[in-house]
Amino acid sequence: MPYQDAFSLLEQDPLFSQTQVNTAQLGVPDEMFNGWQQTLDLLSEIVDTPAILIMRVTDKDISVFTSSQHPDNPYKRHDTEGLGHGLYCETVIKNQSELVVPNALKDKEWDSNPDIKLGMIAYCGLPLTWPNGDPFGTLCMLDNHERDYGRTFRHLLARFQNAINANLASLYQSAKLLHLNQILETKVQERTLELTKLSKKLLSEIEHRTAIENSLQFHKDHDPLTGLANRLGFINQLSQQLSQADELNTYVIYFGLRNFKSINESYGYVIGDKVLQLFSQRIKGILHKDNLFARIAGAEFVIAHRGTNPLELPLINSIIQTANIPFALANFSINIPCCIGVAIAPTDAQDAAELMQKAGAAMSISKSDGTPYSFFNKLTQTNIERRCLLESHLVDALKNQELSLHYQPLFSLQHQGVIGAEVLLRWHSPLLGNVPPDQFISLAENNGQIIAIGNFVLHTAIEQAAQWLCRDPSQQFRVAINISPLQFRDVDFADYIANLLSLYQLPPSSLELEITEGVLLQDEQLAKHIIDRLQTLGVKISLDDFGTGYSSLSYLQKYSFDTLKIDRCFITNLEKNEQDRELTRAIIAMGKKLTLNVIAEGVETQAQDDFIRQEECDFGQGYLYGKPTDAISFERCYLTNKQIDG
Repeated sequence: MPYQDAFSLLEQDPLFSQTQVNTAQLGVPDEMFNGWQQTLDLLSEIVDTPAILIMRVTDKDISVFTSSQHPDNPYKRHDTEGLGHGLYCETVIKNQSELVVPNALKDKEWDSNPDIKLGMIAYCGLPLTWPNGDPFGTLCMLDNHERDYGRTFRHLLARFQNAINANLASLYQSAKLLHLNQILETKVQERTLELTKLSKKLLSEIEHRTAIENSLQFHKDHDPLTGLANRLGFINQLSQQLSQADELNTYVIYFGLRNFKSINESYGYVIGDKVLQLFSQRIKGILHKDNLFARIAGAEFVIAHRGTNPLELPLINSIIQTANIPFALANFSINIPCCIGVAIAPTDAQDAAELMQKAGAAMSISKSDGTPYSFFNKLTQTNIERRCLLESHLVDALKNQELSLHYQPLFSLQHQGVIGAEVLLRWHSPLLGNVPPDQFISLAENNGQIIAIGNFVLHTAIEQAAQWLCRDPSQQFRVAINISPLQFRDVDFADYIANLLSLYQLPPSSLELEITEGVLLQDEQLAKHIIDRLQTLGVKISLDDFGTGYSSLSYLQKYSFDTLKIDRCFITNLEKNEQDRELTRAIIAMGKKLTLNVIAEGVETQAQDDFIRQEECDFGQGYLYGKPTDAISFERCYLTNKQIDG
């Protein structure tokens, strides 16, 4: 059972809910404390501020719980100050909100603050709170010169605040469970002396188990974030509804919020989750009590509506209007339009799962065409049939030698030359023509073919790189290969790579394996073991699509990487979007601080090239430097009579 679900069930028990914990007596384990300390030091380097502190408060005073290790930091661990003197942190704790003071000397409210005596005039702080509402203290940044701590740095601090609050919740729940366990043990000892109460205890246990089973069933059929039915629960409910014999049509309305990924990237997952909760509440407000409503996945929802209207446009328009109302959160006004697909029973299908699939396919058409909504029709059916066609032909594509590799040059901005290539998979089908990778890679991962295809890519690319190096052993050249999460799940993957390097006599330093957050999410312990083993061999490891994942920053603490690849979504909008420029600048600076190579993907214009050069990015990749091409053309254009210098 997931950790959060287990606590959700326990909190239904009155004994658990009434158990109180004295948070003032709770300590922080060394492992957790060391993790906080490492993150403080990393943030201090990234933000370039001398003092980043975690403060802990008592009834009478507040003290430095831990402090960033910076030569200009005047605060030491265990430094203590009494309350009631107008401290920055005291205000943060009292108001339970963020406080930013760019320059206390210019601010009448803060020009007498005690921290000014230590030279600290700039402040940015966030509250840290136990789950029962007791204040733990604050997380804050201070500087000896005026600073307004921009959105990017405040966003990083808020991410760390969320992580610390999650740690505090874990400590609190553990202490609560320990205390509860002691209470239960005492009760068991007492009840063993009273055999007459055994039957009552057994009955209570049975009732408790029944409640847990009912709760488990609820979590099985419902989404924990919104409380709506999930995919399984919706299909079960819709199947029962479709079994009713009447003349009404059932409209399955499948809708999703457009570009929701950008909300998580720009504002954080806390805001993203809040948007989903508010949106689901808004939709509930426009539905009839007989409508079925569910959250399927991510920012995708589905409604089942019974009626006689041929199109049911009023409900569809209400959904669109509801989505178009801005969300006011954390001083932001967030607009997220939606796209809608509709399938009708019994016209389009009579099976619940098939109806939902067809409504989802219609939504995909709405999303790609940019239209507000789309009904399932022959075109939608054609797209479904094409997917089936792709799946059937992909099965034999490798055997029929329809798959090949292209190579896109990796350009050194310092040495002004090609120092390697990223390997890209291509599929040319005699019947279907050239099939884009984004159409067949996901299919291969779903049906398990990605293992065989991935092995083909590794064999072919390593053999080709070995041939190029054999012609000029003095060259410093490397090939970068994307690795699927399914490949990385194999405990013998590192040994497989070692055997390939030995077979083709390719130096390990000439191979770079690119992994994404999806690889690390599978099994963190296994992922760390494989990464360590590969780096011991001498193979380079690159974290691909950096900046788009929820935990990318934390991964830099947990794992050892050689390279960061900035996702192309940041590079594409460099010339138009100030936030993307700041984030790109921050990622490059962070990579430099951590002595990692940084690659900018998707460079297509001279302006983009000028920007990453100015920020001292190491490498560039994109159409500006060269498009993907086959091995023969790559050798002719980039290797023949050219010295490759890394």
